[in-house]
Amino acid sequence: MNPDSLLPSAAINTGLAFIVLSLFSVLKKQPSTALIYYARRLARRHYVHFDDSLTFRCFLPSVSWIPRAFRVTEDEILETSGLDALVVIRLFKFGSVFKFLCFFMLTVS
Repeated sequence: MNPDSLLPSAAINTGLAFIVLSLFSVLKKQPSTALIYYARRLARRHYVHFDDSLTFRCFLPSVSWIPRAFRVTEDEILETSGLDALVVIRLFKFGSVFKFLCFFMLTVS
């Protein structure tokens, strides 16, 4: 592996991750995408609150859902959001293993 290409690769991947998380956060707030992001709640006839006015806050990304996602138990995730959400949360948690291994390999090599 060429060490000169590590920094640009990390910057591109970090930038893409930021863009994807921002898009997810903004699209999740839109009433027009409720059928995609809240399908299970809507199928069970649970109320999903949306801000009806088109304000700047509606298009501002937020990441406040990420820390709360790590505090929820797996049974709660499975019950409220489904199996695919549980798999995504497990992948995020498993990512901490790769952070440790990446740091270890960078210091060793």
